[in-house]
Amino acid sequence: MRKYLIYLLVLAAILAGCVAPSSTGMPGSATTAGPASAFPTQPDGVPFPTKTWPKGDWPTGVDRAVVDEAVDLAFAEGGSKRVRAVVIIHGGKLIYERYSPNREDGPGKIMPSYSIAKSFTSALVGILVREGKLDVYAPAPIPDWSAESDPRGDITIDDLLRMSSGLRWSGMRYPDPAADLTRMLASEDAAAYVADKRLLHKPGAEFAYNEGNTMLINRIQAEQVGSGHDFREFMETELLDKIGVNRMETMFDPTGTWFGAISADTTALNFARFGLLYLRDGVWDGERILPEGWVEYTRTPSAANPEYGAGWWLDLERPGVFYAVGIRGQTIAVDPQHDLTFVTLATDSAISLPVSEAILNAFAAQK
Repeated sequence: MRKYLIYLLVLAAILAGCVAPSSTGMPGSATTAGPASAFPTQPDGVPFPTKTWPKGDWPTGVDRAVVDEAVDLAFAEGGSKRVRAVVIIHGGKLIYERYSPNREDGPGKIMPSYSIAKSFTSALVGILVREGKLDVYAPAPIPDWSAESDPRGDITIDDLLRMSSGLRWSGMRYPDPAADLTRMLASEDAAAYVADKRLLHKPGAEFAYNEGNTMLINRIQAEQVGSGHDFREFMETELLDKIGVNRMETMFDPTGTWFGAISADTTALNFARFGLLYLRDGVWDGERILPEGWVEYTRTPSAANPEYGAGWWLDLERPGVFYAVGIRGQTIAVDPQHDLTFVTLATDSAISLPVSEAILNAFAAQK
């Protein structure tokens, strides 16, 4: 986890995350995932938090003092560089919820997702796979690449999810006016801007983390369910409403395509609901929201980067643990082995990392 969060810290200026393949579009693994924990089911008698979170006690044998110490330090007395919120869910119950003393932080505050949004994009791809509308291994349906001689026609949705499309993308940083991200955000048609990029590497061969890949996925999604209001309705009906996320702020480009790489802002508790959905293998209160095998696909290492799955980051030091990550310290962690998911939201990646490490280490050392 430390390595890729440091990597994302370097990218912070940009805005100043096994089932055999089949013809049905169900995901498969290009690499061996290694040892991983099975997904725990919701304990009997513990309701899903569609409306309110069931609360639980801090588990015996887990050193809370270590976690409190890390959180107290990271709150930084509410200063500009601080952790804003920490929420820990264990066994499906809310066992820890704290916010910094800054008045901008609290349980009702909408906080930025940044690249956590990419994990929501991945979930919506899964839903469309479940509905039979998408196949992640088929060529991405981008009309701009339809010519038989166009090598970009080999790019799959799986390549886009795994940040290995091979499309050229500048290393310059937002808000540099020459940066691809700056130009994409300012474009009248953000996905069209990305689709016009030339191929730099063979699809699937090289990892290059960028928002353009996700923007293309968002247009593909919109072509299946509609753009603008229709897309927002799809997102709410098929995902957010079902898991109790009743507040989320999202941005769209002028064509009505969602900026699903950076825009899924909500509360800390709502981010935790999303983490619980993945901890429960895509099942919520008896209903399978994500198709069977999708969450395992999500945390399967990519051929081009073993620390990245399909819209989620992976922890090579803790097999089976995976994360939705945004710059400046936004994290949803999912640890199936310890029936644990937690959220840290912050203004600075460096100050939030010790909190995540303290939580994971405390539960791993449970006596």
